[in-house]
Amino acid sequence: MAPFKLILLVVANRSGTRIICMLPPFLELFKLMAKSLQEHLVSTEGLARLAAHAQRLLEFQRTLETVLPEPLRPHARVANFRLGKIFIHTSNSAVAAKVRQLGPRIASALTSSAAKVTEIGVSVQASPSTRPKETYQRPVLPGNRQKQGLTLLARNLPSESALKRAIDRLIKVVTE
Repeated sequence: MAPFKLILLVVANRSGTRIICMLPPFLELFKLMAKSLQEHLVSTEGLARLAAHAQRLLEFQRTLETVLPEPLRPHARVANFRLGKIFIHTSNSAVAAKVRQLGPRIASALTSSAAKVTEIGVSVQASPSTRPKETYQRPVLPGNRQKQGLTLLARNLPSESALKRAIDRLIKVVTE
């Protein structure tokens, strides 16, 4: 349905036919456009059920946040409610275990708030990591001066020294 009606008047006279376009008054047009998103959602039957379900989930989420201890609140969220079963997603298994322990307390609080909750399903839905991947940084190899210094040190050490053998291996790896 268009947001406003367009009225066409066809006027005939001897010199020809003219078409006159008339818009409805501005105030009526403004009233039609001023509906809120909530009114549009509730106006359609399918969207009305969806809006009511979303509103119920928001109420469950608010109640869940009042029941859970402060450290767990950011890690648990209400995912769905169907046939008396509420589904809660947590960010890790430790939080899921604690939410399962608090199950009866959560169920009684949620039942009194909106609808009859008979069962609680808890699952882990880890969110993707927001931390950027660390790229491998290849270690900086010694420059020519350092290689010359290591070579000079190896020459001055006794030939049976374990330190001399280690420095010789290091020089061999660095020069390759």
